[in-house]
Amino acid sequence: MIVFLKAGGQLRAMLRPDVDHYTRKVEVDGEKTIAEILKDISVDSAYVALIHVDGKVKDLSYKPSNGQTITLQPPVSGG
Repeated sequence: MIVFLKAGGQLRAMLRPDVDHYTRKVEVDGEKTIAEILKDISVDSAYVALIHVDGKVKDLSYKPSNGQTITLQPPVSGG
């Protein structure tokens, strides 16, 4: 199964995009959660607060389907 992960900012650097400036194509073996996929590609899930899938907010326990694009949202911070 193939999924596409998108991110911006510091999270994008950790994601190491390969499709375009924001997107990484990931081959996934079997049904895995986003948290498991992030672990497999060495991205610390502590840097992801939530995800956006088809315009809906989901958490890291979401299991994507083949071909889906998942946008990773980092925690909001500021000063």
